[in-house]
Amino acid sequence: MIIRDLLRIAVRRTIRSYYHFIFRLNRVATQRVKLEQCGSCDGQVTWFDTSRLTHTERYPFSDWRRPAKPIYRYRLDNVVLDAYYMVFFKDGGIIPNCNHYITGELLDSLKVRPEEVISYEDQGLVFSCSDHWENNYFHWIAHALPAFYAALQSGIQGKFLVPSPLLPWQQRTLELVGVDLERCCPIKKDQQYALSNVDYYELGTGEADFAISSLSAKAYQQMICNINASVSPALCHDKIYISRANKEHRHLNNETELITLLEERGYFILDPEQYSIDEQIIIFQHAKMVVALLGAGLSNIAFCKEGTIIYELIPSHHDNQCFLVMSLQGKLRYWADKFDTGVDHNRPDHLSAWINTLDIEFVETRLGELEQFIEL
Repeated sequence: MIIRDLLRIAVRRTIRSYYHFIFRLNRVATQRVKLEQCGSCDGQVTWFDTSRLTHTERYPFSDWRRPAKPIYRYRLDNVVLDAYYMVFFKDGGIIPNCNHYITGELLDSLKVRPEEVISYEDQGLVFSCSDHWENNYFHWIAHALPAFYAALQSGIQGKFLVPSPLLPWQQRTLELVGVDLERCCPIKKDQQYALSNVDYYELGTGEADFAISSLSAKAYQQMICNINASVSPALCHDKIYISRANKEHRHLNNETELITLLEERGYFILDPEQYSIDEQIIIFQHAKMVVALLGAGLSNIAFCKEGTIIYELIPSHHDNQCFLVMSLQGKLRYWADKFDTGVDHNRPDHLSAWINTLDIEFVETRLGELEQFIEL
């Protein structure tokens, strides 16, 4: 009985592997175009004289490396899109690598619902530029906007698939990157859509994460050029701290104490949600040093000027390199310290609140060390 069950599992896995192989993007696409060759990167610190820093062992990314990689656009014909998971089906079978987050049993469980599919075939060519978490600010800034920009740069005429309803901040960022909202084709999360032609952009689903994307950097520069808010003194601060005081995830129980320290050192305490997208871009364009706990608000460092100092406070249960890479992309001077949160490190979790308090005395020392580089 055991041997028979093991053989059944082995056969099932073999069939799944073969199925996933024959339905991969590069096999079902009618066209594949290389958009860029993303540069390699690592976490080696070359932008500071680290001999002037203490406890450099707390920097978490010294041994991190990521090789260069190509990024593609794929042309897909006669497919069905599941708008909730942002995955595509071809001839009734799922394309397994069209979403870099949905995997395993969940991926295998997804099916076309023929009786519910809405025909968008009359829309002609459409561009797929976002992932499953399009309402998350980081995913939208880091993934979707560079993909929208790449689609515009291609010169190909088509419509842009966008979430419905389109949130005000999403709408404004699309305008800043250059998208004509009249060319947008809304899709609802609970629907599946039949599409005649799709240009699928790997940028939009995070394939360029942890690699240096020149297209992403150009997209952010385009947005900076298109802002129209006036530059008032209220938006210009040399040193800013991105507050998480009103955020539910990764709550820090002594953030009030941290904010008091930072205010005493002349930092502007920023809640990004209190400002328009244009104003946020201006604030980060003028900052010389940005301090933050890990969080989506740090995505705005995409709009910082070259040489801006970024200091990230990393929770030990979620040491993510995404903002290191964004800093490398924008030629910013990044430093991070990892702090023991007391959360189980063997169960990666990006939502849990800190159990331990933040070492405020250590942060104060580190701020003094990093601030000396502001004018260099």
